[in-house]
Amino acid sequence: MAKYTITPWRTQADLLEVRQQLYSLAIQSSKEPNPTAESSKDARRYAVNRVMAWKQRGSNLPHAVESTALLVDAILHHTNATASTSNSPFSIRAVYSAAFCRFVTGFCDIGRAKERSLEPSSMLVIAKQIGMPAEFVALRHEATHEELPAIQRLVVATRQALEWLWKVYWSRLDESDDAAMSIQAVRDESRTVLRSFRSARRAALKAGKQGTQAHAEDMANTRSICTKLCAGSMVKMEAFVDVMVDDNLLVPSTRELGSSMEGAFLLWDELLAGLQAKQPSLLPTLVKKMLNTISQDSTADAATDTSKEALCLWLLRFLDSEISPGSQATVERLQSSAMRWYCLHPGYWTQRLGEEILGNGDEHFDDQWRTLFDASKLDVTAAQADADVMEIEPSTVGGLDDECESRGWVRAAVPMRTPIGVV
Repeated sequence: MAKYTITPWRTQADLLEVRQQLYSLAIQSSKEPNPTAESSKDARRYAVNRVMAWKQRGSNLPHAVESTALLVDAILHHTNATASTSNSPFSIRAVYSAAFCRFVTGFCDIGRAKERSLEPSSMLVIAKQIGMPAEFVALRHEATHEELPAIQRLVVATRQALEWLWKVYWSRLDESDDAAMSIQAVRDESRTVLRSFRSARRAALKAGKQGTQAHAEDMANTRSICTKLCAGSMVKMEAFVDVMVDDNLLVPSTRELGSSMEGAFLLWDELLAGLQAKQPSLLPTLVKKMLNTISQDSTADAATDTSKEALCLWLLRFLDSEISPGSQATVERLQSSAMRWYCLHPGYWTQRLGEEILGNGDEHFDDQWRTLFDASKLDVTAAQADADVMEIEPSTVGGLDDECESRGWVRAAVPMRTPIGVV
């Protein structure tokens, strides 16, 4: 006998519409290629209210859906507070904390229920089992048993929670009843199309045929195929961008450190501009992927990595309002995102990128970010100093001890620390 699942929504399309509205800052509607911030806020408010109505219909609302709505509601509460003084800082922290704690607790309770054990595992163990970052559990514990975390930390944690919910729940929803193309198929097709375009574009540029009718038709055909590959799904867009960046398709294969990127710009600019016009989420996704890639520079030879230098040059191009394929508002938002990324992920290439962005920005932008930027550079310097200390020869350390003892200092035993209340 067939088993039926009762859902609060009438059709799968209703759930997908709510998903699109809740994540309206990341997923742009095909009907509104360039939505304003206000229209995006209205869409999210409508989606939150709709989810709350679904909750009144019974207990079949997935916790992921409810948690997403609560987290977005907290963001809207904070956003509205910036325009008026009616919401106190404590109320903003309280709303963020309540939404975040309910999100973490609910998922951990689901994991405990599946264990069916008389001695259920701790929340931290459950979080590891379901792939939830341990930092979420730690922040939930802090908000519950200690002082409420600062607003800045809660804002970052809420954004990370929404990204995690997208990854584990929303991105796995079927796009349509026609069985949407698998992500691996998108990757494979994207790789084939982009490599073919690169070869054809190189040949056309060498032969001086880039202005011909045939070349224009090939460009339009490639743009149409790429648009279809990543249309309607942020996951597909991320897969498309991953291929573009991870396969080094935007970087000349024989490029040397410090060499020009004008050839690569000439090869890809027209296609990227056309795709950005059709898919406004392309540029933010591409910038985020490139920032994440250049941040992975823990190796000693990071400064000689030609691929990361090339990505930095691409980022500077994308973040220049005069030549970027994105709109002025998009570029300004991405500039702030790039500076915020550097402050959270200081490194060799992110520092170089931040210096260039500050140098190209106006006085207001410099005043807004210079202090945080300089403080992040100090963190990098301190980390390097710590590494240098760890490399001091043992004989040198022993000499320092002898010198201290000669001046009257003596070693003393320090009692072991124990938690409060432990005898």
